[in-house]
Amino acid sequence: MRDESEDEFDVFVMQTQPQLERALAGHLPKAMVGDAVAEALAYAWEHRERVLPMTNPVGYLYRVAQSRSRRRKQGLLPWKSDDTIPDIEPGLPAALAGLSPKQSQAIWLVHASGMSHIEAGEAMGISASTVANHLERGMARLRTELGVDE
Repeated sequence: MRDESEDEFDVFVMQTQPQLERALAGHLPKAMVGDAVAEALAYAWEHRERVLPMTNPVGYLYRVAQSRSRRRKQGLLPWKSDDTIPDIEPGLPAALAGLSPKQSQAIWLVHASGMSHIEAGEAMGISASTVANHLERGMARLRTELGVDE
């Protein structure tokens, strides 16, 4: 028989998993995202008394998944050069790869994953104002690389 904590955790997973997948997709190859999410959610289950009440559990679990995946990490972008990427500027993957790791991470978490500056900062272990600086510099560099005027 299921207890109340299992039902609460199921709701937590349904809310957290898509956000965590989006956040990790910018920093791990596609094939590794599922495993990283599974490891983070297993950690969340083991430590649910501490993780569930957090104000930003996605950011915390993002860091858990990132640290546990570090040994297997193969690149910053989820795409390989032979994959097709629909509906984006063709030069974007190469331009993103040319950014510093913090700049590309901030851009991915805020613009692709929809995190606030505060949430992205918690996930990255930096302040929200530092996230804003990385975003500003990274976006300026992307605009220059892609020849886009504001």
